[in-house]
Amino acid sequence: MQKDKKMRKHSSEIGIGGLNSISSLEADIMKIVWEKGEVTVREVHEEMLKKEVSKRDSGFTPYTTVMSTMTTLSDKGILNQNRIGKTYIYSAAMDKQELSRSIMETVADTLLEGTSKDLVFTYLSDSDNLNTGAIRKLLKKIDSLK
Repeated sequence: MQKDKKMRKHSSEIGIGGLNSISSLEADIMKIVWEKGEVTVREVHEEMLKKEVSKRDSGFTPYTTVMSTMTTLSDKGILNQNRIGKTYIYSAAMDKQELSRSIMETVADTLLEGTSKDLVFTYLSDSDNLNTGAIRKLLKKIDSLK
């Protein structure tokens, strides 16, 4: 069992620790929420299981882990949590671009100073720049400024 835990990537984080940080598991959950709109924990868990089975992963994410992670996302203000009877219905509190911008701004604020920081904020103000390839180019530019 210990070996399975070491193989999982769920603990790595995107961004800087704290409110504007998101783990790989949280990112996977958000992708499902953005795709489906409004969901329950069970729906997200079933969707994740389908993906894990299709990839033939050796370990599967437990329902309770999905439930607690979605509660954490709600506490961070990334998910909305509404109770209907005994069931919680979740929806995204922010879209992909808002979350990306928030994480990038936190990274820029924490790690960069002066012109590099201004470059990132200018870059992030143009939503067309928020894709993986463009972000990699920006990071190379920042690295060359050092």
